[in-house]
Amino acid sequence: MRTKARTKARPTRLLAGVVITGLCLTMTACRSDAPQGKVNLPEGFDLQAHRGGRDARPENTLPAFAYALAIGVTTIELDMVITADGVPVVHHSNKLMTCLARNPWGKFLTIDEQPDIRHWTLEDLRKFDLGSMSPDAPHGYWEAHGRTQKAIPGTRIATLEEVLRLVRDWGNDRVFLSVETKSTPYPVSPDNPSPKEWVEAFYRLVVKHGMQDRVMLQSFDWRVLQEMKKVDPRIATVALTANQPSWRLEGDEGDYQWRDADGAAPWMAGLKLGELDDDPVRAAAEIDADVYSAYYEEITPEVIARAHSLGMRVVPYTVNDPEAMRTLIEMGVDGLITDRPATLRGVMQALGMPVPPKDPDPAGKPYFSGTDGP
Repeated sequence: MRTKARTKARPTRLLAGVVITGLCLTMTACRSDAPQGKVNLPEGFDLQAHRGGRDARPENTLPAFAYALAIGVTTIELDMVITADGVPVVHHSNKLMTCLARNPWGKFLTIDEQPDIRHWTLEDLRKFDLGSMSPDAPHGYWEAHGRTQKAIPGTRIATLEEVLRLVRDWGNDRVFLSVETKSTPYPVSPDNPSPKEWVEAFYRLVVKHGMQDRVMLQSFDWRVLQEMKKVDPRIATVALTANQPSWRLEGDEGDYQWRDADGAAPWMAGLKLGELDDDPVRAAAEIDADVYSAYYEEITPEVIARAHSLGMRVVPYTVNDPEAMRTLIEMGVDGLITDRPATLRGVMQALGMPVPPKDPDPAGKPYFSGTDGP
């Protein structure tokens, strides 16, 4: 059982880093002014509340994040999109999800009226109620996540800054935030921010609120992670990936690795897996990621061993079954991302593992709605 922060050790790449540092003396493109120091990662096993605890509260909302703070987690996981007026907001996709958003007349959105967050201002997005889930949600979403979720009517879309303030207002000086940029490497829209724009929007707020030592940046679009390391290498980067082509049937990419293609994988910052022994773990190490985060069914003891040998932690997603949690913990993962943080706490306690402390007095704190939930 791993209870201490893992020290990164990449001896074969360290020498190359020294050479590059020397070259930077004559190259204006290198960021010689970037902060220096160790990478900031949580200590001990990383219990992450996915979207705040999707099976307990409306996902990616301030009530969900307050729930996670109340019950005690290591890390709050959340998603970030940038509005038309440049405000980082918290939502899982570029469009408001039809099964999660009600229009000003109280009806769940239809596909025809889905607002693209990138084209709407924050003021206009605040008109939608994100405090409940439709029982008619597609692909079994209600059965998987909505049935156990407590509705909080009147909940509006949150900004990333509001999440940072919430952590401060709760007086929590331990919890980490792991923020996923909903970036795509495809030029599907001229409004899709560049990796530099994603990092600037994220980092500006992190610095403003003094959270540099308690944030991680994650993305399926690994170009964003490379940009983050240029700006501040102390910020831990999380390489998200999956090889699940069937997810496309539910509107997701799924195949982020392009294993069957001869060319470069756009999601992997242009790397060619064929030149890396078809190993996504090695690919993540090539971009200097600190955490390897793949779909949990793709994690094996061999994957964990390779990642650890390359100086990376392994924190898979999204694990909701207690037996799967137990198996992965015993396999040696460094953390788990779950929609059911209370369930994971119980599994950890049954295994004799320490758990993050609960908030001693959550009543009356912003957006607190109880501690009931799976």
